[in-house]
Amino acid sequence: MGRKMGNLLRNIRHLVAGNIVRSTVMTLLTLYIIRNTSVGDFGIYSTVLAFSSITTAFVNFGLNTYMTREASRNIGVFIPLLKAVTKARFLLFTVSEVILYILLTLLGYNETVILLTLIFALDPMLSFLLDSLYSLLYIEERTQLVSLAESGRRALLFALVLLISGKNLVDIVVSYPVANAIVLVAVVILSAGRLGELRRISTGSVPSIGDLLRKNLSFSLQTLTGLFFWNVDVMMVSKLLGTTATGFYNVGATIFKAIYFLPQSFGSVLLPKLSRAHYDGNFENFRNLILESAKTLFLVAIGIVVYSQTSLSYYIPILFGDKYFPAMGLIGPMSLIVLFYFPAFLGQNVLIALDREKKAVNSLILANATNFLLNLMFIERYGLLGAVYATVLSQAVFFGSTVYYLRDVIVLMSPLSFMWRDLAVGSVLWAVTGLTVSWLNGIVKPYLADNLYFLTFFLIHRTLIKGEKFIPRELHPRKGV
Repeated sequence: MGRKMGNLLRNIRHLVAGNIVRSTVMTLLTLYIIRNTSVGDFGIYSTVLAFSSITTAFVNFGLNTYMTREASRNIGVFIPLLKAVTKARFLLFTVSEVILYILLTLLGYNETVILLTLIFALDPMLSFLLDSLYSLLYIEERTQLVSLAESGRRALLFALVLLISGKNLVDIVVSYPVANAIVLVAVVILSAGRLGELRRISTGSVPSIGDLLRKNLSFSLQTLTGLFFWNVDVMMVSKLLGTTATGFYNVGATIFKAIYFLPQSFGSVLLPKLSRAHYDGNFENFRNLILESAKTLFLVAIGIVVYSQTSLSYYIPILFGDKYFPAMGLIGPMSLIVLFYFPAFLGQNVLIALDREKKAVNSLILANATNFLLNLMFIERYGLLGAVYATVLSQAVFFGSTVYYLRDVIVLMSPLSFMWRDLAVGSVLWAVTGLTVSWLNGIVKPYLADNLYFLTFFLIHRTLIKGEKFIPRELHPRKGV
């Protein structure tokens, strides 16, 4: 079991490393586009990206989550589901293109914006086709190939924009689907042998598109409510405080949205494992996966919060310019979001593995409603900090409702002593590090004092979340049991 949990950590590290590379490349690409296009062209580019999110919402529809869960229980259904999901994606893509054309025409956008948006909409379409193949790689623990494909996809995109498109906005937009198509073909070729094997052992018929979409309605609602949750703050700040305040708020929000790939990486690896353990009735494996993942995410979240209180805000003017100096005061309180979001995201995956996706949707809807109402009450009274307070509290509601829907499972998680012990030790280590860094900031530059955080994380990783010691002695299976 210790070896299996070590493999779990290794797979998660592959995804985290790949996400770091991808985020870095996309940040450099955005900076390049800003510097090499006119203000007007960058405005068009931003508009195209915003409207293409409609296609993202349609084509996603929770299909990957459903396919990963079902195929992890019975790999024989993967090919029939893959065929049905692919057909559904093309149908949903067509619907989204029609909606985009009608919406942009009614809003009075010119032909250039409409054409570029319809072309760019191919990007989420091809990305989700790739995700369909990634589902198989997650199930079979070939996460290194996922990381290589995703890193290569973004690196290829950057190369196309840098070497071919130059300052031409049309070529920049076209580069997105071209890069996706090339990587999609490569992944299909690399997976051809395994897909052929699965085709020979496939079981069941290909479900109809209507039946598939009905089964995925809860997953679709979860996706849509999740998208709304992360955008309602920015929309309400823009409406109530203006565009300048929105820029300050969005700087902080962008930083923490970039950090959210950590629990998402856990979810990608854990969902198939949790679904399989539940399907097999292997409660011990199911329990260990939940406990150790929760402990790891809590320890990482605590470290992010402490780091944000002492150092992170220092880098805001350096990265974004002195004009964003007012955003520094938002970083500390905004970091509290991760304390609730990280474990809540894990809980959402547990609910899906237990066939309780409707409960997962309920918790998101409750959090969305809370977020909207609190933003409405707090922003006018407290300004930008009001939006931060509203988000933190709504995330606490999100976490609390997720725990409520898992209360019967949590009762069965004992013994929990090792988890609380490790969390207490890790919290003390992070607190001591934070106090030491705060003291050193008055003596040396923060970027030098920050090295203590890396040392603390290394110690925690080696002693509290080390892969081969993932299972504590009291949870080791005994002979004859």
